Amino acid sequence: MKAGFDICIIGAGMAGATIAAYLAPQGVRIALIDQCFKEKKRIVGELLQPGAVTSLEEMQLGHLLEGFDAQPVDGYALLHENQKITIPYPENHIGVGLHNGLFLQNIRASALQNNTVNQIEGKALQLLENEQQEIIGVSYREEHTSEIKAIHAPLTITSDGFFSNFRESLSNNKKSVTSYFIGVVLKDCDMPFPSHGHVFLSGPTPFICYPISSNEVRLLVDFPGGQLPRKSLLQKHLDTNVTPFIPAEMLKSYQQAIHVGGFKLMPNHYMAAKPKIRKGAVMLGDALNMRHPLTGGGLTAVFSDIHILSTHLLAMPDFSNKDLIQKKIEAYYKDRQRANANLNILANALYGVMSNNLLKAAVFNYLKNGGENAQESISILAGLNRNSWALIKQFFFVAMYGAYDLMLENVNNLPKAIKVLVDALAIISPLARNELSVVAVVHGYFKK
Repeated sequence: MKAGFDICIIGAGMAGATIAAYLAPQGVRIALIDQCFKEKKRIVGELLQPGAVTSLEEMQLGHLLEGFDAQPVDGYALLHENQKITIPYPENHIGVGLHNGLFLQNIRASALQNNTVNQIEGKALQLLENEQQEIIGVSYREEHTSEIKAIHAPLTITSDGFFSNFRESLSNNKKSVTSYFIGVVLKDCDMPFPSHGHVFLSGPTPFICYPISSNEVRLLVDFPGGQLPRKSLLQKHLDTNVTPFIPAEMLKSYQQAIHVGGFKLMPNHYMAAKPKIRKGAVMLGDALNMRHPLTGGGLTAVFSDIHILSTHLLAMPDFSNKDLIQKKIEAYYKDRQRANANLNILANALYGVMSNNLLKAAVFNYLKNGGENAQESISILAGLNRNSWALIKQFFFVAMYGAYDLMLENVNNLPKAIKVLVDALAIISPLARNELSVVAVVHGYFKK
């Protein structure tokens, strides 16, 4: 297959399929390669924050959320000890809870209905280079014949997820496993606040839930540490750290799900984007950049990446100018870092907060007060506010509020108050160093 394509996309997951669905109707000729196009079963990527929904709508792909029982999500509920609060998303914005596999099949069908997309079932093996070490395509093993073949295109997009086979060639990323998520589906479950994502803060480990269909709720429980937990440890973890804190209205559905079993496990990664600029290739989605899925920001980042990259590519007259393609790739990497820094910092910062009892109480009490600060915080979580200064400001407002609260309660709490501030700085500092430049924060300050 020597000619005929503008772009070769490696991986028809959420990132690869979506950019194909967006670019193909614009006349871009695409080779879309994946080892399997059957429905996938995943336990994350099932909550679209309003920022993700907005990106889809801006790309004229909002209709892909229809036809498979996806559920509107109006905001968040926080449950801490005997207190419950809700925080609505900003006005005129909603999130969506859904089955990731059904949504992906909708996206793939939309992409493949275009005659500019060539569906290729096979395992991508190796990036192909010319004598100048420019990427000119990929070799693959065809699924049904096991033949080794090649695809050539001016641009190769690697979007083969968090286990990418091409990351070493195209980035300097260092991937770490922060914890594992245990995924359970609760049938016919009554949540304390319907049409809301729920964050449970009472227990020693964070867990969340949200609707994924009209009669199903996804429950995700964090298992700390970088080692895959054994089955016996899973049950003990649930019995000790989750079951006592399940709300009464959810308990029957929860116990039934635990009895049936069949938990799914998934590692939670953190990986800052450190791309290598190579002519002819670009990385997209989880292959490039990952964050803890606690905040549901993954699809917001993916769809933002797609919109940014596509905008640059569609500004070109055609794909014949390799130097121009490289300039567009460089511009994409720069723009997407600014756009997604908040999502990456917030996800991993909140995970650190959820493991710290003093900061966890500070977050709850701070948001319970409502007002502008709570609304700015939820707009950042929703992926609608990408201002880095706003994120840093709100994070330290929470810490200062928690410290002040402790001192107000008892002056002898001074050591605890200092600990809150020190812990907050220890959580946010390495993340900010990875994701932000001083210029970005200053720019955000003056843009506030």
